[in-house]
Amino acid sequence: MAHPALQSDLEWRIMKYLWKQERAPIRNVWEALFPEGDKAYTTIQTYMERMVDKSLLTKEKIGLVNFYSPRHSEQEALSQAASSFVDKAFEGSFLTLANFLIKSDKLKHDDLEELRRLLQSRERDAK
Repeated sequence: MAHPALQSDLEWRIMKYLWKQERAPIRNVWEALFPEGDKAYTTIQTYMERMVDKSLLTKEKIGLVNFYSPRHSEQEALSQAASSFVDKAFEGSFLTLANFLIKSDKLKHDDLEELRRLLQSRERDAK
C-alpha cells in the first residue's frame, strides 16, 4: 500500500534519525540534528506535527512527553522515492536508469565490480 512520500530534505533528516532511534521526542531530534541551534525547536516541532498529519509519523504521549516514531520503514520510503524518481526522470524504466549510471563517469571501478557481483548473485538466485 502506497504511503505519503517524504518531500523535503528536513523530512528525510528527521526520518533517518527516527529510523535509527525507533522513537524519540522532538527535543532529542532537534538536539541531534541541530546541535548548534541553527534551526529553532519550534520549526522541528511544526515539521514533525505535519509529518504526523501526513501519516509519516505516529505520536504517543508517555507521561508529559510526546514520542514520535516512523509509520513506515526506511526500505519502504526508499523504494517509493526511487520509483517516483525513475517514473519522472526515466519514464518508469529502471533499465534506462541502470544504463545511465553505468555509462556515467560517476561509478568507480570498485562500484562496477560490486555491481557485477550483485548481478551475478541475482542471476544465481533467480535460477
